[in-house]
Amino acid sequence: MTALRPHSPALAAPVARPALTAAVTAALSTLCGVLPTTTRAQELPLLDQQTIRAPWTAACEGKPDSTLLPVDPRKLVTPGVNTNTAAAVQFNAFYVDLHNPPDPWVSKLPPRVKTCGEFRASVARGQANIRGKQYFQPFSSALGYYNLHLTWGYLLRPSDFDEQVQKRYGAFEAPWSNPYPLPGENPNTTNGGSGKLPIGFMQDKGPDGRWNGAIGSTCSACHDSRLGTKTEAAFLHGRSNDANDAGLTQSDIFRANVITIPLQLAPLPWSVGRGTTDAIGILDALPAIWDMDSLLLAPSLLEWFPSHAAGMSKAPNWWHRAWKTRQFWDGALTSDNVRSEMAFGVANLTRSAAERRALAPEFEDNNNFFMSLSPPTYPGTINTTLAEQGAVIFHTRDLWANGANAAIPKQPGNGSCASCHGVYAPRYAANTAFLPDPRLKGVAGVITPMATINTDPQRVGLMADERKRRAWNSSWWAYNELSKDWTAYYDDLVTSALRRVPRSVYDQGGAVYSPVGPNEWIKPFGYVAPPLYGAWGSAPYFHNGSVPDIWSVLKPTDRPKIWKRYTTPAGIYGKNEGYDHSYASYDFSKLGWRYNSVACSDNVLSNPFLPCSPGMATADIVFASIANVVASQNSLAYQSPPPVTDKQIKSRMHFNTYLYGQSNGGHDFTQSLTDQERWALLEYLKTL
Repeated sequence: MTALRPHSPALAAPVARPALTAAVTAALSTLCGVLPTTTRAQELPLLDQQTIRAPWTAACEGKPDSTLLPVDPRKLVTPGVNTNTAAAVQFNAFYVDLHNPPDPWVSKLPPRVKTCGEFRASVARGQANIRGKQYFQPFSSALGYYNLHLTWGYLLRPSDFDEQVQKRYGAFEAPWSNPYPLPGENPNTTNGGSGKLPIGFMQDKGPDGRWNGAIGSTCSACHDSRLGTKTEAAFLHGRSNDANDAGLTQSDIFRANVITIPLQLAPLPWSVGRGTTDAIGILDALPAIWDMDSLLLAPSLLEWFPSHAAGMSKAPNWWHRAWKTRQFWDGALTSDNVRSEMAFGVANLTRSAAERRALAPEFEDNNNFFMSLSPPTYPGTINTTLAEQGAVIFHTRDLWANGANAAIPKQPGNGSCASCHGVYAPRYAANTAFLPDPRLKGVAGVITPMATINTDPQRVGLMADERKRRAWNSSWWAYNELSKDWTAYYDDLVTSALRRVPRSVYDQGGAVYSPVGPNEWIKPFGYVAPPLYGAWGSAPYFHNGSVPDIWSVLKPTDRPKIWKRYTTPAGIYGKNEGYDHSYASYDFSKLGWRYNSVACSDNVLSNPFLPCSPGMATADIVFASIANVVASQNSLAYQSPPPVTDKQIKSRMHFNTYLYGQSNGGHDFTQSLTDQERWALLEYLKTL
């Protein structure tokens, strides 16, 4: 066994796995031998040992500011890219360049960065925005936050208050200044205050740039987290937060500020548990509350279509941005679009329509920051021989070979993992039997149809209603000002109300009124296969976080139905356990979180729609069982009681795959793998 990455003493040595049998190895060698290749491709390695994955960051490493940026590899994935129809990867998730849009649209946006210097400056601005600018609607006073312990049932504020906040809400200590004022402090004379907020919370500033003591959430609440403690791993931006409990956070904050208690009754299921949210559900509210052409706050029921609830979804890893041609789990929008990321900034009621639109250039910087990120490297030792065997399996093993998976439609391509997730081995990336251009190494540009992937369908059904897509596609969100027919923004309520009528006629299938933009929300038909850089440390898996480890992704029969991650001890006064994010709670053999299964039988007295464990709360499960029946017909039916009791809070730490949108089914074509092949694939994924 050789070390591909530096070994971390905090990480236990991986369990030794049997090598592939001689027969399997011989078969792989034969398979590789018949593939078309080139001399250069044969000389390239199977394992990519780059530590900087982000292409522009890597290209600018050690280069002067005047250095021109290389072509964004995602721009290569357009219709016509599949020059070899027999190649391993057949792209179908096409990138649309909104900065240089195709006919009939015209270019009106400021150009993208062109040099390393421009890129670095934009990245710095983006990081500063993510860490220091409050885009969301503030929801708490500093005093309300300080007194959160009262909602926990404590009369006295515990000395480990900050740690208990992190455990209870699934937040993490911020390694940068993130202050709020303690009682009696003026934030503008104390550098923001002496209190310290965790990642995902932020104190707001007024238009004059002065602290105002109002506290809200940030993008990092869902998109930033840790694998490993501070002593085990340095913090890196971009790992999806798999511990965040948005519903509990909002419930406690609303109660702590007293006057906001009625907001707990708002029909918004922030989350039904930890690590996933219904943030995408805001799409139902956007056309009902804001003018879709101008972003003016102008409520109207004419464009409100609450026809399907999406269920819970994981936030994507930010470090995947440079490799994704389309955004969202269903590949709905081109990745050149930044406006969809602005939804919660638009939802800030204190901004005018013009101020909302003016956020777009800042999100171009934020997007470049995301594109600059690379995932962490695997912290332990890697068996390079086994990993190389895994690389061959990943790129060449046809999961439908010899009659396997006959009932599952085969995705175009060679039937391997790479045919959906992309090519990562330098040797195969340089081979036209796999990719038309080696610059596409690592690019994930395939939407796998539902008939093939068959994972939980609720998220992909969110925009199946054509009325929703038409409302989006003829709006500011779709960049409709790039149309030659676009005229102007109308920022007054009277004009907005008058325009709503013909807009709604178009939504219902009538003639076009407001021009259609190039950022089209395509008709959903499946899920995007995500890039796999950093996948080894991105548990849990699937778009809804329903599978705790990659082993279970590859072996469907091993997936637990109801499971709970390992937790940390409660804080002072005996409450507020949290998910344990230390290396000790991560299974570095199966690549995922260690967990305990909770058994539920089909008996009516102990079925999954009733509490089958002392840790489950009756009210939450009953509400969820109602949602299972009707939420696919009306998103307002997708509800979860505000978590108030200790039992509810602990109940939400279980992942119950029987509930709406939380199925762990699908991805069944990996059933044709042998266990030996699975171990080789896991070893290979450690190198990405």
